[in-house]
Amino acid sequence: MSRSDTSVHQRFWRDAALPFIEARRVADGRRLHYGRHWHETHSIGVITGGRSTYVNGAHEEIVEAGAVVVINPGAVHGCNPVDDAPWSYVMFYVDPAWLGRVQARLRGDADTAFRPYDVPALRAPDLVDAGVRLFAVLADAGRDAGTRTAAAADFVARLHGALSPAAPAGDSAAARVEQVARYIDAHFADPLPLRELCDAAHLSGSYLIRAFKKRYGVAPHEYQTNRRIQYARARLRAGAPIAQVALDTGFADQAHFQRVFKRMTAATPGQYRD
Repeated sequence: MSRSDTSVHQRFWRDAALPFIEARRVADGRRLHYGRHWHETHSIGVITGGRSTYVNGAHEEIVEAGAVVVINPGAVHGCNPVDDAPWSYVMFYVDPAWLGRVQARLRGDADTAFRPYDVPALRAPDLVDAGVRLFAVLADAGRDAGTRTAAAADFVARLHGALSPAAPAGDSAAARVEQVARYIDAHFADPLPLRELCDAAHLSGSYLIRAFKKRYGVAPHEYQTNRRIQYARARLRAGAPIAQVALDTGFADQAHFQRVFKRMTAATPGQYRD
């Protein structure tokens, strides 16, 4: 389905027949301001007009029309207007498992694990044009699922050809910090005081915060908030009532949930769900 939000000139698209991809087209992003956030999906943005700030982990730059931004799952990022000037873009949110299978076919091997990319942005007007065409195909109700799937696979194949997958991450001293992230993943709806997280990993508070920020780009409580929003997105996609989603994700009330959701996604829960 797709829905337009004329107040900020944006359109959301998703289809149960293609569960591996969602899309969002913004014709004028001046009123959309994002807090630092992350996605479970692999995110690809094509800048079709204007310019914006772009932060992805330690990487920061101004991106302009003709640029493509590449955001790995879990990467803390944000894009925001420059001096309230208009800018436009299309975003694609791709399931890493599906993308991993596409990567494997392109490499010609049997390892279907998704491999993150180490290039956060590139200038590629041809890919921007291809992204605009992909959104048009996805949003065309007259196209069948096979045609749209092939179009999505062709687009990510073109992107893959312009990027170099990073090598799989090995074991490191950050294992206990990753253990804390997994603990938050399992208990994100609960109050999680810092002491509880320290006890889970046998680390001091000051060390945990520094190490966690170095590994994930945000403090543990920000990571927890992002995890709550990711879960809320899934529940809203399934059509759950907003009040129930707010309760299930551990927010104090619906108003608090609405504020945080909009800060993280630049859309209200109702806009995203409907």
